[in-house]
Amino acid sequence: MGRKKERKNPNEMTFTEHLLELRDRLKMVAISYVVALIFWLAFPSNISLSGISTLLTGEYKPAISFVLEYTVSLAGGYFRIIPGRLVSPLEIYFIAAALVAFITVIPVIGYEIYAYVNPALYPQERRLVWPFLTAFIGLFAMGSLFSYFIVVPLIIRFMAIFADIIGISPELRLIEAGDYYMFVFSTVGSMGLLFTAPAIFVLLVRLGILSSSILSRNRVYFYGILYIIIAFITPDGWLVGNTVLFLPLVVMMEVSLLIAKRIEKRREAGVYSAPRCKFCGAAMSEGAIFCPKCGKSQE
Repeated sequence: MGRKKERKNPNEMTFTEHLLELRDRLKMVAISYVVALIFWLAFPSNISLSGISTLLTGEYKPAISFVLEYTVSLAGGYFRIIPGRLVSPLEIYFIAAALVAFITVIPVIGYEIYAYVNPALYPQERRLVWPFLTAFIGLFAMGSLFSYFIVVPLIIRFMAIFADIIGISPELRLIEAGDYYMFVFSTVGSMGLLFTAPAIFVLLVRLGILSSSILSRNRVYFYGILYIIIAFITPDGWLVGNTVLFLPLVVMMEVSLLIAKRIEKRREAGVYSAPRCKFCGAAMSEGAIFCPKCGKSQE
């Protein structure tokens, strides 16, 4: 009988083991999402004893009602939200809970992705993961909150001004609930993703995939495309709203460009020329597990 082939690296996994681990990671994400979804769909917004009694009186409101009620308040009385179709309230209830649940589990998704690819990363690459995830999640939250609390109310008020100009009185300004919520959630989600562009740009420069010159030499084209994307995301397409979204992104991209140039200067100076021991800082060869100076494992 042939001798069983041994693995060169004890940490190396077979293809089947990779699939099993991927299954476990996806299972954890799915479980987290279901738990978050149940929370937003069913958890009472008032957890006091009086809140529990509302289950019997019919006044019970789930946690997602906080988000939906505040989203309606963004209209500020300038427009009236109507159901439109009979099943619209039920659809909005589930769609809003699904979107908010997804946002809730983004940190879990990020961690599971990191945990899955972690064994394949070199020590110097692992040090990039948490700063990137922190920046990505932080910028996504910043963009979403900025759009939700500032941009969306500005767009609504500006549309109300035009409604006055063409003679539509406040009591006749009716918006179907499905259209209104889709406008709010699509704008907020799109801007949240767009705000993560600086973190992605810095990561690509740090990995050597992109150069900072691709932005510094093509600012006009890049920002022109960025403005077109913003105009496409904002359904009204008005100049002031686009500018309110555009200027913060320009500032953040310019800051990320400075960070990228600093990274390239450090690379030229030899800071990133070789992996370093995370304990003593000694230079190591690519793929090495044990430091040649202190002998400590980098795993």
